[in-house]
Amino acid sequence: MKLAIAVTALALFFGGSQYGEAADQPLGFEVASVKSAPVRKEGEPQGMMGCFGGPGSRDPIRYTCSNASVSLMVIQAYGVKPYELRPPVSTDTYRFNVEAKVPPGATAAQVKVMLQNLLAERFNLAFHYQKSETQGYSLVVAKSGLKIKESRSPAPEEVDAPPPPGPIKDPDGFSYIPRRNAMVVGRANGLQRWVGNSIPVDRLAGLLNSLTGRPITDSTGLKGNYDFTLTFSSETVGEVAAPSVVPEGGIVPIENGGLTVFAALEKQLGLKLEPQKIVLDVFVIDHAEKIPVEN
Repeated sequence: MKLAIAVTALALFFGGSQYGEAADQPLGFEVASVKSAPVRKEGEPQGMMGCFGGPGSRDPIRYTCSNASVSLMVIQAYGVKPYELRPPVSTDTYRFNVEAKVPPGATAAQVKVMLQNLLAERFNLAFHYQKSETQGYSLVVAKSGLKIKESRSPAPEEVDAPPPPGPIKDPDGFSYIPRRNAMVVGRANGLQRWVGNSIPVDRLAGLLNSLTGRPITDSTGLKGNYDFTLTFSSETVGEVAAPSVVPEGGIVPIENGGLTVFAALEKQLGLKLEPQKIVLDVFVIDHAEKIPVEN
């Protein structure tokens, strides 16, 4: 059943936290300026785009959106993935600059609600959720067999060992800071290298969303945590990239240079992305003003 939500009637409250503990009103920024972004001339660089700052950042009391469409702000405010948004993000061409002051003591979760309320008040945003079938992928074990091993339990001296003082550089020229129970990314020669330490496969499936731009379900049945190294072309996802060029300094390109993420998954990890229709709860924007309400 289609659930209609008029955001203009939004009244979200937070209690028991430093900010808003005694305030009987919807969460909001202390001050917020919303202006249309200058129209970019043909050939002019795009510049910074997105939302930044707030609690947990280097600028905790300021929240900024630069060259951001309503669609991009919805992604930030509601935690929506681009493939879950209708109409598509690419069709929303009106851009805005937002400068907002965050109240002292507010949390990152509360800032998301403040942005939701700003979208309601300044853009009269209205939306609903509905079921929609879309093309996605199912992550499965390849017919050639799984090529990654389960992570071993670290020795006590490894657990207590201090982290490296800076990034390491592997023999193929990739630089990254190794982290326990995490995945790090290195880049070199037009390639990306993902180095995972004790990563569950369902988390890897979620990380692959960012490369394919489509939903991915974990159908491997693998329940353990795994170590892996995945190297693929940064240039394309769906096509084989040009061979790597030997960089200055004599670092030899890796053997699998130029593989797409699809090919690299199967060849290096023994995993495969198979096309699959997936039903999603999509976020449908019904209305948003092209000219925001005055500051």
